[in-house]
Amino acid sequence: MNTDWLKQTIERVAKQKEAEEASLCLNIENENLSRFAENHITQNTTRHRIRLYMTAVMGRRRGSAETSDVSSRGVLSALRRAEAAAKASPEDPEFIGLPRSQRYLKIERFFPQTTELSVDAKARVIREVTAEAASRKMKAAGIYRTGDYAVFVANTDGLFGEHRWTQAEFSITVRTENSAGSAVAEEEDLAAINPQALAIEAFRTAEMTRNPKEIKPGRYKTLFTARAFGEMMPFVIYQMDRRAADEGRSFFADKLDKKILSKKISMVVDPQNPTNPGIPIDLYNDCVARKEAVFIQEGTLTNLWCMRYWAKKQRIPLVSPSFNFSMLGGSRSLDQMIKRIDRGLLVMHLWYIRYVNPMELILTGTSRDGLFLLENGKIKCAVKNMRFNDSPMRFLRNPLSLGTAERRGGAMMLPSVLVADFNWSSGTTF
Repeated sequence: MNTDWLKQTIERVAKQKEAEEASLCLNIENENLSRFAENHITQNTTRHRIRLYMTAVMGRRRGSAETSDVSSRGVLSALRRAEAAAKASPEDPEFIGLPRSQRYLKIERFFPQTTELSVDAKARVIREVTAEAASRKMKAAGIYRTGDYAVFVANTDGLFGEHRWTQAEFSITVRTENSAGSAVAEEEDLAAINPQALAIEAFRTAEMTRNPKEIKPGRYKTLFTARAFGEMMPFVIYQMDRRAADEGRSFFADKLDKKILSKKISMVVDPQNPTNPGIPIDLYNDCVARKEAVFIQEGTLTNLWCMRYWAKKQRIPLVSPSFNFSMLGGSRSLDQMIKRIDRGLLVMHLWYIRYVNPMELILTGTSRDGLFLLENGKIKCAVKNMRFNDSPMRFLRNPLSLGTAERRGGAMMLPSVLVADFNWSSGTTF
């Protein structure tokens, strides 16, 4: 599919529609995934997926249909089903018309070398790291994924755009009889991922976590790696909804333009950030163009995301929801931060995180694949995993130190964070 196809298709929809307005969104995925477990490759799948979403608007009624048939007949069938759904739907009191023509940011996220990695090349890498795991008497499991993706959007009011990108991910977890270690990286550019280095990181952590000691729950000075910190932050971003705040239904109610975090903390969404690029199309908001937005500026809450209806109703600028954000950090490496800790805990990875109290942004979850007791600037020993009950918004009010920022999850630039008194509420059985 290309822009010529998109132009011809939306023109055909405009001529054949019975609805007042219509829009389409076409998603294309070409992805290969290799899985391994117990030191063996267990699965290899290649997926080619095409999904066309058609929306028809009749007055204040909206209907949608989905198809994988992008022929002229398939597109027309989807249009008719969307129109039938619109006719059968009740009026939406919060509906506003489809957006007009948009000017999308130009963002390069497509790397040909990511698409060119063969299945055999993946298998050689996996065999290499699993053989090393076996030589260390460990069992390795994980995935090696590469793919290229595209989204095409258009409507009958002049909106027209596309975005293409690639993505690669390597994840490995290794286990012994009483320890574990893991590592993961996700990037658009395959060259930015080093599976062997990730495997060595996982091996090293698993070796260090052998025979963990049990310590009492309580409040501990705690150093979160950027990975562990990043596993909490999506729960914060999801709650940064302007409407929920305006209606008093979130932690951020009555906090706009107020200092809520340390001056060390700034959080920016910038799709054009070269170290953390993102998609230029807001797929949550009828495909309007994304723009740079500062959510937190030196500790002050300056923006919350919102939907088109709420922006119009409140007469405020539209701020797109996005999990693609960057947070400035400090200049110290993780090892340098460890050397400055008299006594505390180092957390490599968090798991099974859930809300306890969304209004206070209190989360719960457990450590996993590496929890260490630090004493006098060194790792003293591994400790058994523990459960936490705490809020990142509490400890970000006064973090002791921030490390250098690194990319996590293929969408976040985050630092490691040292906090004074994180609440480890109970022990675990693993």
